[in-house]
Amino acid sequence: MPLVGQSPPKTACAPLSPTLNESLDRAWEAYRANNMTEAQAAFQQVLSACPKVVSAANGLGYVALRHGDLPSSERYFERALSLRPNDYDAITGLGMASYRAGDQVRSRMTFERALKLFPQDSVTKWYLARLPASLDTTRLAPVSRPVTTQVAARVAQRAFEVPNGRGGWQPMWLKGLNIGAALPGKHPSEFPPDDGTYEHWLALTAEMGVNTLRVYTVHPPHFYRALAQWNATHPTQTLWLIHGVWTELPPGPQEEQYDDPSWLAEFHGEMHNVVNLLHGHAVIPARPGHAFGVYRADVSRWVVAYIIGREWEPHSIVGYQANRPDRTKYEGKYLTVARGNAAEAWLAEQCDYLIDYEMRGYNAQHPIAYTNWPTLDPLHHPTESTLAEEAQLRRARGEETPEAAREFDNDAIGLDATRMVPTPAFKAGTFASYHAYPYYPDFMGLDPDYARASGPEGQSNYFGYLRDLVRYHGDMPVVIAEYGVPSSRGIAHFQPQGWNHGGHSEVEQGAVDARLTREIHAAGAAGGLLFALMDEWFKKNWIVIDFEQPLERNRLWLNPLDAEQNYGVIAMRAGPRDSALVIDGRGEDWGTRGTWYRGSLSATLPPPLQIKEFRVANDEAYVYLRLDVGAIDWTKARYLIGIDTYRADLGDFVLPRTGATSPVGLEFVLDLTGPVGSHLLVDHPYTLYHPAPIAGSNPPTQMLVYHRPFRTVANRDGVWDTLWVETNRRRIGRDGTVFPATVYDRNLLRFARQGENSLADWYADSATGIIEVRLPWGMLHVLDPSSRSVLYGSQATTHDPEGTATEGFRFVVQSYDPGNPTQPADWLPKQPGGVGFGPVPVWAWPVWEEPRWHQEVKPVFRAMQETFRAIKGPARIVNER
Repeated sequence: MPLVGQSPPKTACAPLSPTLNESLDRAWEAYRANNMTEAQAAFQQVLSACPKVVSAANGLGYVALRHGDLPSSERYFERALSLRPNDYDAITGLGMASYRAGDQVRSRMTFERALKLFPQDSVTKWYLARLPASLDTTRLAPVSRPVTTQVAARVAQRAFEVPNGRGGWQPMWLKGLNIGAALPGKHPSEFPPDDGTYEHWLALTAEMGVNTLRVYTVHPPHFYRALAQWNATHPTQTLWLIHGVWTELPPGPQEEQYDDPSWLAEFHGEMHNVVNLLHGHAVIPARPGHAFGVYRADVSRWVVAYIIGREWEPHSIVGYQANRPDRTKYEGKYLTVARGNAAEAWLAEQCDYLIDYEMRGYNAQHPIAYTNWPTLDPLHHPTESTLAEEAQLRRARGEETPEAAREFDNDAIGLDATRMVPTPAFKAGTFASYHAYPYYPDFMGLDPDYARASGPEGQSNYFGYLRDLVRYHGDMPVVIAEYGVPSSRGIAHFQPQGWNHGGHSEVEQGAVDARLTREIHAAGAAGGLLFALMDEWFKKNWIVIDFEQPLERNRLWLNPLDAEQNYGVIAMRAGPRDSALVIDGRGEDWGTRGTWYRGSLSATLPPPLQIKEFRVANDEAYVYLRLDVGAIDWTKARYLIGIDTYRADLGDFVLPRTGATSPVGLEFVLDLTGPVGSHLLVDHPYTLYHPAPIAGSNPPTQMLVYHRPFRTVANRDGVWDTLWVETNRRRIGRDGTVFPATVYDRNLLRFARQGENSLADWYADSATGIIEVRLPWGMLHVLDPSSRSVLYGSQATTHDPEGTATEGFRFVVQSYDPGNPTQPADWLPKQPGGVGFGPVPVWAWPVWEEPRWHQEVKPVFRAMQETFRAIKGPARIVNER
């Protein structure tokens, strides 16, 4: 610091003692070196001694900002401004904090204030260029309400119908795609600018064969203008729209207070906005975390449906039922529920509210549904015990688990769309909407009836479930509003046919998504909306979320271990396109980059044992390692790359296989033994999970639990582990059947050329003698590469993983003869005399606040294009019995 190069006076209680002055200087030096722990301690020392030191308050504000602690950062900046109202660093910091919190109005006001102080400042201009200007007061012309009710689309028997242009109706199977809009580095509330991005997306989806787009929330006005323009100019490629009305969960201890007046008013206000903007008649003021602007494009004629709400959490629905057991029916003007549970009556009331608002304002109707998912479907699943049922079954077996299950209480209660019945006044009709993926909940894979099910293309648990779901709803159309598999390296859940939650190459992703689409169609559903348009970096998945810290910053890097970030038809690749490294063993794309060590070749060593060079590089997703050797022959030479990720005095000092002593403690060792069986090994004290016995289980059983306190410790044990991850927990069905857990070896490395398999971890080319490896940051226990934060310790109260800043990584490299492994053959770095390891330098990669990225269409585009082209319309249900 400072941001503009002119340091303000350090204190308002001058003079500071020489010791405090030194501490303040040291604090800023530590901050610039990205050592947040030291910087925070030094700033706090100064501020505790002299509470009016503006520079120390600012420093703590920027440290909190770097940690993602936005409330604390705002408090420190406001404290600095209370001492010096025109302090530029405090004003700018407050603007940054507001920007990251999504408060665009406050952020703009703050940066405009900063610009008055320093009109030429580039930092302020950069932010202002990305913040929308304040809305002028805008008056819209009165609505001309049609005399007759306008019905843009309607439901029929297990289908949707749209106007045929000749005064009648024609069936349309919804070939859909869900649209998220958060580009890398952006929050979900930061939408693409009006720069042609939406136009490009619409053209791409139409080329893919999509006829229906779904958005979850309000987008900026230029999205609706682009949609109207596309449909006006492409009448044979109409893109219909399903629009959502988003809400967070209501307040309450169990997030169950659905009748809370202020929360309900906000939900209804969002309904007003959605209806008005779709009719091109809305002025939405700027609000934190929301799109806003003047909406004049009328796209209501292309709206095929509304889907309101979100994936409602079971505990919330159960809590509302407990509060309102008396609420069993609803009688509205357009919808009724004769007998249901409290949430079903409430949801009918909200849908009725939206219908009534649109009718009163625009005399228009569109089909409507609320969001649902298999967790809350109305079916009974014998293998899916509730948490309470399973606890009772465990007690009866004399079992006690070391940790509680980390999941929703599936099948505890249901939401039944068939109970929401339209009155004669609602001609558009209702349908059922489900987010249904093939791998979760567990009953998808465990139910014996689903295991015996076969669709048109063979055995399929997923088809068995879809068949039951469609059959249950009778003539009501069922839309699978989300489905698909991700092309992530990490796997979060396994499925019997291999349609897992992750672990698919991009080619495999396309094949599975196409198969799922055909099964949705064959099962008799009214449509399928693939998830999703693009990879979104801000997403989070349960199996890795605790190791993406701070969560506010996970949008700044791509985690290949996180399944939720990798569903897209469009891949959002890390790094610039022109400098991307490809794992193929050729090495041409490296240029002169990343050279870290050079070897001094020995004429006495066989070429496979000779280490010529070691290189290292990175992007926003991976650490890349390159090892150049004399020749590739796995029968004669194998290789170890030791990696110290935090403090040279911590970690294991003994390498595996060779037993050699490392000059620095190592947290990880890359164990390259050949195309089959190579691993990234982790020092035993630093592993993420360890097996813990389930007390009383018969036969004796273990489950994987966190290996707290997540600290690397100095040792010479030479005990190295791979990393086993439990994706599907052990379950006990309602009839007492025990279903074992599923685990997999996440650190087993995949040997392949990246061009042939997008999940390639490494490749060795015998022609070049080049070995290339890429490791996702998360495999090295990096919690946030953008700030160099690594796993070290657990929080005192929650015991959740905690990060600390590292100065960088250190590497040691060794080759050995597998026939005589205890005699290491070659190594890097070398002592000047050639005996033993030499000094090990620190590789400190640059931190970042704005990620570099480029986009690319995945193979799933062509796979879905062919599949959508082959689907001509609704299908009859297959194998209904």
